[in-house]
Amino acid sequence: MIPPSTKDLINIGQSKYAVVVAAAQRARSLSEKRRNDENYRLSSMVTEALEDIIHSRVIIINKEESLLGKEV
Repeated sequence: MIPPSTKDLINIGQSKYAVVVAAAQRARSLSEKRRNDENYRLSSMVTEALEDIIHSRVIIINKEESLLGKEV
């Protein structure tokens, strides 16, 4: 797998930090599901997480936005 372009990733979240945190959380959930697999490699989980973010299978939500939406 070829990792996605950094330029594409930067435009998705409000900050680089938000993209990194979302990718780390997604990679962790993927790795927990596939830990017993013979072909398990953490680097492939990170690449898959980044691809999920680029293809909008994972959406980055700002905490400030979600808090604003919940306050009534």
